[in-house]
Amino acid sequence: MRSKIEIDGSILEKVKQFNYLGCELSFDGEPGFDIKINRYQIICGSIRKYLKKTRTDTQMKFYKVVAGPSLLYGSETWVTTKRDMTRLEAEEMSFLRSVTGYTKLDKIRSEIIRKEL
Repeated sequence: MRSKIEIDGSILEKVKQFNYLGCELSFDGEPGFDIKINRYQIICGSIRKYLKKTRTDTQMKFYKVVAGPSLLYGSETWVTTKRDMTRLEAEEMSFLRSVTGYTKLDKIRSEIIRKEL
């Protein structure tokens, strides 16, 4: 049983989730993670759409400066599972494949694509 927290005579309200420094924190840890993944997908989609005709290194600079930090901001508060880590890696590889022009049908290993970039 959780004890009540009292400050200056008033009891703090119990909530299941709240926003702290731009990160959605929750009791079960899941909603904030899904929101981060969705934001990451939107940013990567924008990079692909608007920088399609630019050099690969330019796209990667935008990825490293904008997409990566937006995904990982607040990650120290996540309760990650193996499934969550797999989703993160899959999302990252989806973007990296699109930058290099590969598809999953090409059957090129992730390590090779990462070394190429």
